[in-house]
Amino acid sequence: MSRQIHQPIHPTIRPLLNPEYIAFHDAHFQYVIPDEEQTWDPSARTAPRPWPSTTLAHTPVGSIQDIPLTNFPIRSFTPTAPKPPGGYPVFIWFHGGGWAVGGLDDGNDLCTMACETAKCVVVTVGYRLAPENPYPAAVEDAVAALQWVASPEGSSTLNIDPSRIAIGGTSAGGNLAAVLSLKATALSPPVAIRAQILVVPVIDNTATVETIWAANQHAPLLTPARMEWYRAMYLPNASDARNWDASPNLAPVGLLAKSPRTWIAVAGQDLVALEAMLFAEQLERAWKEEGVQGRDVTVKVYEGGTHSILAMAGRYT
Repeated sequence: MSRQIHQPIHPTIRPLLNPEYIAFHDAHFQYVIPDEEQTWDPSARTAPRPWPSTTLAHTPVGSIQDIPLTNFPIRSFTPTAPKPPGGYPVFIWFHGGGWAVGGLDDGNDLCTMACETAKCVVVTVGYRLAPENPYPAAVEDAVAALQWVASPEGSSTLNIDPSRIAIGGTSAGGNLAAVLSLKATALSPPVAIRAQILVVPVIDNTATVETIWAANQHAPLLTPARMEWYRAMYLPNASDARNWDASPNLAPVGLLAKSPRTWIAVAGQDLVALEAMLFAEQLERAWKEEGVQGRDVTVKVYEGGTHSILAMAGRYT
């Protein structure tokens, strides 16, 4: 008996995709009912996925600690390397999931690898999720996480150097990281961010298939319908999408110029690819217009990759 196909790869996209992705999609993803075609159920966040694991094996680290903050938890990964005299550098990570799914267990393969490779403490943030906690809850939690990590209490607990903070995130988490970089210098006290790493980030929550989504509207998995479904849960008041802490590309030039050095990973066959590349250009223009020296943005395009490129790291050779 044949299985029903719900998410076939569009014929115009298939020739552009990585063969390993195609094989996995055809074996598994195409048979999955799209999230936006189902009634929302919070239990989906913890339900087993109907496909084999796609992540990398976790890298052994020195220690792992879950820490409850006021509205959400964080998880810290400390490397096996000895603590430097001033404390470890720290990398704060925000998981993806359309602001509606995901949590502390997501991306731990990346977190442990980064922890050991960079010899830094990695903190992943279990920010509150929509639709129960819509915008700006996740933004507020991102700010609170940064403030706690940089505080005397957080620095002591984590054994980190609060002057050596970098942040990053993937997808919706990349959105939160980009927003947090803009908010950090205005905090009391201000927090200096050394660098940000944005992986397939959602940058423009005003994007549509009639505008910058047009080029990649047939990309697999993260379709326009799915992105709008996530967006409706996170931004139930549609006008909020024009706030710069929902769409960081809409921030004033003077604020964009405060962004730190930036590295952006773009998947070539991803709905949100163009908004990430345009954001990189915005940062360069902002630094130039404001006379900011010593900052740069690097964009790495992974042709053949999709929005799931990081989550599928264990399936690529």
